[in-house]
Amino acid sequence: MTSLPAKVVDTEDLTPHVSMLTDIWRRFRRNRLALVGLALVFVLLLAAALAPLLSHYDPNAIDTSIMGTPQTPSLHHLFGTDDDGRDYFARMLFGARISLEVGFSAMIIAVTFGTFYGAVSGYFGGWVDSVLMRFVDMMLSFPTFFLILAVEALTNNFSIIVIMLVIGLLSWMSVARLVRGQILSLRERDYISAAKAVGAPDGRIMWRHLLPNALAPVIVAATLAIGNNILTESALSYLGLGVQPPTASWGNSLQKALDPDVLGAPWLTFIPGLLIVITVMAFNLVGEGLRDALDPRSSGGRA
Repeated sequence: MTSLPAKVVDTEDLTPHVSMLTDIWRRFRRNRLALVGLALVFVLLLAAALAPLLSHYDPNAIDTSIMGTPQTPSLHHLFGTDDDGRDYFARMLFGARISLEVGFSAMIIAVTFGTFYGAVSGYFGGWVDSVLMRFVDMMLSFPTFFLILAVEALTNNFSIIVIMLVIGLLSWMSVARLVRGQILSLRERDYISAAKAVGAPDGRIMWRHLLPNALAPVIVAATLAIGNNILTESALSYLGLGVQPPTASWGNSLQKALDPDVLGAPWLTFIPGLLIVITVMAFNLVGEGLRDALDPRSSGGRA
């Protein structure tokens, strides 16, 4: 009885298939600071989503019995109260909702417009690229924050929707330049030449072949933009051009804390300031971690 030949096992068959997302996550989690940032972002999102459950106080409810005298942090008021007798913990929770809502919404507006603008500029090149990029250069020559201040003052409308639109529509330029650079590099690849040779339309080449391969740096830029948008909203609210009282936001809470009548209550300044710093730092850490994880040449991020 003849024996069957032993099956040759290819060692590559023993290597588990690693998807692209799994590989990105594996490299991302090597960066401990990025994991800390991701945990902080998760906690902030959870706290904002569950704000009505985490505090039984109305953030705008005034307690006349203690009005005029800020209460120190206690078991009844974890973050104390402001000079209007409003629970500061509740106001910080609902202020997180405003900051995150503005941060994410303005980011989506800026990234969507900037990606489309940069893709068109980079793909068509020539005079189209020159005209579009000269407009970007002109926009970048103006300080973005002061441009936002001017638009806010001219519109005389300080609603949250207007704030989102103004920040988003005045912060897309860096995304446009980033996408343009990626498209200029990718459009010279062989697979793009092959797609043109078989008669693929420009729209299909751009949306099916170029943009998917240019999204990695855009994702990083989008993550970093959230923190910048939160800083911008807080600064606008601090100057009285952002979210208007009595709606709670971290920026107008800082403005209120600088009232001479409440200078003896340092927690009113310290708490919203610390929350802004932690939130912006968290998104920046996640952005840096994604930059390492999405770069195939990266060594996997910092340990």
